[in-house]
Amino acid sequence: MYFETKLVDALKAKAGAAGLSKNIRRLYGRYYVEIVPKDIEKWTQIVSTTFGVSYFSIAKPCPQDMDALKAQAIALVQKEEGSTFCIATKRSDKEFPHTSTEINAAVGQAVIEALGKKVQLKNPDTTCYIEVVDTKAFLYTKKISGPGGLPIGGSGKAIVLASGGIDSPVAAWYAAKRGLRPLFLHFHSYPYTTDASIEKVKQLVHDLAVYTNEHTVYLCPFVPIQKHIMMHAPEAYRIILYRRAMFRIAEKFSWKKGAKALVTGESLGQVASQTIDNMRSIGAATSLPIIRPLVGFDKKEIIAKAKDIGTFETSILPHDDCCTIFMPKKPETHSSLDVVEAMEAQLALDDLILEATRAITKHSTTS
Repeated sequence: MYFETKLVDALKAKAGAAGLSKNIRRLYGRYYVEIVPKDIEKWTQIVSTTFGVSYFSIAKPCPQDMDALKAQAIALVQKEEGSTFCIATKRSDKEFPHTSTEINAAVGQAVIEALGKKVQLKNPDTTCYIEVVDTKAFLYTKKISGPGGLPIGGSGKAIVLASGGIDSPVAAWYAAKRGLRPLFLHFHSYPYTTDASIEKVKQLVHDLAVYTNEHTVYLCPFVPIQKHIMMHAPEAYRIILYRRAMFRIAEKFSWKKGAKALVTGESLGQVASQTIDNMRSIGAATSLPIIRPLVGFDKKEIIAKAKDIGTFETSILPHDDCCTIFMPKKPETHSSLDVVEAMEAQLALDDLILEATRAITKHSTTS
């Protein structure tokens, strides 16, 4: 029941935000909401983007009466194209006097006589589903796919390192699909860069909210750390050291928020910091699990998913990324963890990391 409770909580939260009824009831392994026709589109949007939903249907209630079932089935099948159909009944309420097989036969015969369509049990043009539950029955002809996965929050919370590019929103989507509640943390270099990256990340979090129902982004100023690394570390190792500092800040922030993992948009070999050697050197900066949903994706696959979930157009808007300032001309691609840790030990980062963590601010994406 744990995941079911999380699913209902997610649906109620989204319904409440949309000004809809939150009266969601459980019946024989199903959840149902009584809605009025004008709200069908809103509910379809909500349920089709809620992780944990495998499929759903817009069903018509019907009295537990054989004549009523026949009439309702005829009306539904008549609306569908094609010449073949079948009736598929699930009788959860065993007090109803007819078995599922008897219902299939009787209702099917009524449809044949009324519409002249033929029964075809395998791959029919239309399947009319009948579910007999409690004191009523529900009939429908369409199963609409949901996103699947696990309900948001069912697997805990994770800090998403949100860059404003194409990859991190897609990574956040996949992490959320497995039940992680994403807390978006963005490192910025304002005023050395414009606030475009900040506004982009806010918009991306807003874009993802249709799935996550998350409307908050956390912003961390990163310039003091970048300056220190630029002035005191070899140029080729800047990005590695930047990333390690980000992971250390994210870990400290996770303690405050009760998050148990980090999520990144890294894809193996995609850029210099994402070679296997550099991933090891960077990842060792934190004791938290690092979830990399895109590690085996090609860029074209990531782009396709970004388009599918509605983040691509925002992601490709121009902005200055914090890692692009003070960028090395020739970054190290095959770092040694021992060398990196020895190099970092010579830097005075501890206080800067603590100050950056304390300077993190919370911002709404709806204002």
